[in-house]
Amino acid sequence: MKRFLLWKNGIISLDLGSFEIKVVQGSRRRDDIKINKAFSFDTPKDAYLNGYIRNGHALIDAIKDALNFNKIKSGVCCLSIKSTAIITREIAFPVLGSKEIDGLLKYQLPEYLPMDYSKYIIQHKIIDKFKDADKEKLNVLVVAIPKDMVDMHYDLVKGLGLKPSVLDYQPNSVWKFFKFINTANECIETSQKTIAAIDLGSDSTNITIINKGVIQTTRTIDMGGITLDNDAKSLMALTNDELPPLLSDIKDVSLVDDGFSDYNRYVYVIKAIIESIITKIDRIFKFYLSKDINNEIEQLILYGGLSNIKGMDKLFFNYFGIPAIVLNSVDRISINSDLNKYINCIGTLMRDDEV
Repeated sequence: MKRFLLWKNGIISLDLGSFEIKVVQGSRRRDDIKINKAFSFDTPKDAYLNGYIRNGHALIDAIKDALNFNKIKSGVCCLSIKSTAIITREIAFPVLGSKEIDGLLKYQLPEYLPMDYSKYIIQHKIIDKFKDADKEKLNVLVVAIPKDMVDMHYDLVKGLGLKPSVLDYQPNSVWKFFKFINTANECIETSQKTIAAIDLGSDSTNITIINKGVIQTTRTIDMGGITLDNDAKSLMALTNDELPPLLSDIKDVSLVDDGFSDYNRYVYVIKAIIESIITKIDRIFKFYLSKDINNEIEQLILYGGLSNIKGMDKLFFNYFGIPAIVLNSVDRISINSDLNKYINCIGTLMRDDEV
């Protein structure tokens, strides 16, 4: 998809999820971004799962209705996707130009990605330079996205009557978001730290590690809010309607008091399920830290649906011993809605050369 050149009049950005669809319309001012509209609505049942469109007609109808209700009739559209079917690798290359890396990837890719890569669209981003045995090399992030996944999202945008502009890999959108801002929650200087941005989404959890504005690694875990819902309902014999109020009533998920009350039992179960997600995140952290003795993670930034459970930041801090916050405000971006909810949408609006 072609990149848009200007978006002073507002660009539509979609973030599709199996549970919820988020939409923002934003415009660029001098040194900041103004989000003019931000709204969300439920995804039609079984219409979208793990980055794949399962019911295009239902999805188009639902999005069209929401756009019309919010008085968005037409325009340029960009969207981001994440899926456990998208493969990422960090690969070392000699110091080469971008076109030369593309050519080399065609020959070396089977060594790193054992798959039929003719069915994938391959993109790369140079992360940084490093020395290996006194030879300078490039650390390159390679992303392989299934072609059918790209095609179905392109057809979706066309079916909405919008102009397809950018299809972005969600961790890249997150990187652009955090590279654009300087501070989070009015006190965390994200541009000066190595942060792990953790998207606690509905169908998966995405981890993006960024070192002083430079993306380092990204991974997607196939566990998220849906995992918590299914496991909690099964273990506690709850209905779909009974679980949300219980999650809202939790005072601090990091604490389980003594005693055998129903409340303590619920908190214990929810805490244990979240910790099963955290243990998978821990493996990704250990992999990143083991790659270089100088690697570190100084700040955890949590966002996405599960981050709204009270005490989630304390739970992460207690497990990792790393300062953790739930993102609720940043500089350089003006939005009247819940920022935490729309990070992926906002990041997708940005071009690499704007950050």
